Amino acid sequence: SGAKGGNMRIIPVTPAIGAEISEVDLNHLTDALADEIYDTLIDRHVIFFRGQDITPAAHVALAQTFGEMEPPHPIYPHREGFPNIMVLENDGDNPPDTDGWHTDVTYKPNPPFASLLVARKVPPVGGDTLWMSLCAAYDALPEDMKAQLEGMQAVHDMGDFRNNFASGDDPAGAITAAHGR
Repeated sequence: SGAKGGNMRIIPVTPAIGAEISEVDLNHLTDALADEIYDTLIDRHVIFFRGQDITPAAHVALAQTFGEMEPPHPIYPHREGFPNIMVLENDGDNPPDTDGWHTDVTYKPNPPFASLLVARKVPPVGGDTLWMSLCAAYDALPEDMKAQLEGMQAVHDMGDFRNNFASGDDPAGAITAAHGR
């Protein structure tokens, strides 16, 4: 554990990935705080802020410190007045359709740098979002396997995540076709 600048506290979650940041109010973001958050994200890959009652406007402001935001999602609903904030609501009658290992929007030619998630309601048991470090996984590979992978490319599409209809550069169209909309 430790502090970095001002009162912000950064506590690593695992040796490879993640940090919990506390002693900050994301509704009052300064340039210096945004810089510290960015540096921590680069270093730890995933960061958590517990107990924040972040407003949608502050959510957007934080996202904009990382770069240009993605356009509104073509299928998922958005937060009223904030088209770039997608709303995911799941329960027993509406299970998540994102229940598999994935990185958001990697099917795009230029995927986003980061995703910012705000959990408004979390069940007392379950409902977990799990994180892993692909950097740490790669670093742990034997050198001969790394050599075999050198120069290889991967194709990222919707695959079993949503459907098997994804093709070309039209993932939204594939989603629409799969959902019959």
